[in-house]
Amino acid sequence: MQVIILATDEQRRLPPLTDQLPGPLVPIVDRPVMATTVEVLARAGYKQILVSLYERGGQIAAYFGGGRRWGVDLKYLTQRQAWGSAGSLRFAAGLLRESVLVLPGDAMIDLDLEAALAFHQAHGGPITAIVHPVLPSSNAPLLTLNDRGHVLPAGADSGQPYHATGAWILEPGVLAHIPATGVAEISEDLLPAVHAAGELVFGYVMEGYWNPLDSIGAFQAAQRVYLYSAYRERAPEQASAGPAEVVRYPSLEARQIAPGIWVGRDHSIHPSARLAPPTYIGPNSWIGREVELGPDAIIGANVVIDDEATVSASTILSDTYVGRLVRIEGRVVTPGTISDVEAGETTRIVDPFLIGRMGAAAEGRSPLRRALSGATALLLIVVLSPLLLLLALLTTLTTGKGPIVRSPHVGQRIGEGQSPRSFQLLQFRTRRESGAFTPLGALLERLELHRLPELFNVLGGDMALVGVKALRPDEATRLTEEWQQRRHECPAGLTGLWYIQTEQGSDLDTLIVADVYYTATRTWRGDMLILLRTPSAWLRRCRQGPGARGTQDYRIQADHLQSM
Repeated sequence: MQVIILATDEQRRLPPLTDQLPGPLVPIVDRPVMATTVEVLARAGYKQILVSLYERGGQIAAYFGGGRRWGVDLKYLTQRQAWGSAGSLRFAAGLLRESVLVLPGDAMIDLDLEAALAFHQAHGGPITAIVHPVLPSSNAPLLTLNDRGHVLPAGADSGQPYHATGAWILEPGVLAHIPATGVAEISEDLLPAVHAAGELVFGYVMEGYWNPLDSIGAFQAAQRVYLYSAYRERAPEQASAGPAEVVRYPSLEARQIAPGIWVGRDHSIHPSARLAPPTYIGPNSWIGREVELGPDAIIGANVVIDDEATVSASTILSDTYVGRLVRIEGRVVTPGTISDVEAGETTRIVDPFLIGRMGAAAEGRSPLRRALSGATALLLIVVLSPLLLLLALLTTLTTGKGPIVRSPHVGQRIGEGQSPRSFQLLQFRTRRESGAFTPLGALLERLELHRLPELFNVLGGDMALVGVKALRPDEATRLTEEWQQRRHECPAGLTGLWYIQTEQGSDLDTLIVADVYYTATRTWRGDMLILLRTPSAWLRRCRQGPGARGTQDYRIQADHLQSM
């Protein structure tokens, strides 16, 4: 049997989640819903999978790649226009040569594939509709079955109604009934054509879990079922209070630190936080002082829950900031919106101190990243201590003043809309109040040795080893465009893309372009490559000299300098 997943994202049934994400990437406990479908197929031995794409298909293909992660081979069929579910099969018809299992990419369906295929082969008909007992809250299409399992034509006044799940098993010959052009749906166009041809359509009533994810309430219900299924698998005696439905293969990409408590990599949880099972905390998330999480709390990746906030019976999607003292119960939260699960109503939040977007900020607060930066800075300080002491002594002797100057700079911001945090940048003194060089100033600036005290900023957590360019407040106020503001989502760095790709004396616009690109593409591997390339960049910059920076710029800086 061949398999095709319809991931065309033609119908966005779950706003506000699908405003930014394709339906197949809507997260179920921080993993795309389509990943659960791929896993079900892989476990059943189906390794060759076709995937139909249309809207936002690049995002889907970028996440799933070739399918190696699941041990399958994904082949993408990219449409140039919307064809509907039947139209997508018509588009793929040249590749379909045997019985075809059609699965929706934007719904949860824990289908017993062997049983469904056995049913299809037993009745010998051209098409089997996979149906589910009616869910009162769902708007999924209805099909009517008689007592012999036949799907009756639309308008039949007898039989039992079932919801069409969007899953079908078809024989290739049935594709001839699909109109040659235009949008066509399986339930609305193909089934009537099959009935008109006098052929029987059979319905297989599935017993596993199915959720069409067509409302906020359905989305949160799927979160609970998936999370409690994992909880029951590990601690069945403690998970009796959850929903009756289960999924067979609840896979969580996290480590269980206590029964029913899962945490992703690089998390930071304050010791005073209280966690009640079941609770899931995604990677690179930060849980503040006296936060209360759970039960039924699902925290996505790169989320910050600030001090004394409470989250229960709710899902917080990735890249969200939840402010101090905020209480969230029975809600689905995205960066900037909060949806009531029962009422199905969504409210947009404009106060970033309540709900906001984190972007790369949570990653910047990763305890592992901070610890590595601090440890490396301390090691460099120890190794370079003779040079640091010598330069400090010579600067003091030649200027008669303290060797270190501090100037106000801005660093990373925590939440969307908030101002970047200010800190004092430490450097060796190289200029007099007039802007003229001190006796050692020109040499220190040419070799960039005046920046060595910035290692203490890294050690203190004001900066990172790799990050964006530290800016003065007057420079930061010039960044008025939203795309420019994104660079504040990363911490200021001792080095960065701005250092290895630009020249000394580069204008602010050039530096900001490099910073914004770095912010959008930041990875651990990329940071390591930047660190490895920094020594060669330093040699190149030393040969070029400090560039044509005017005395006026240094007078502006000197106005902010204070002796330590």
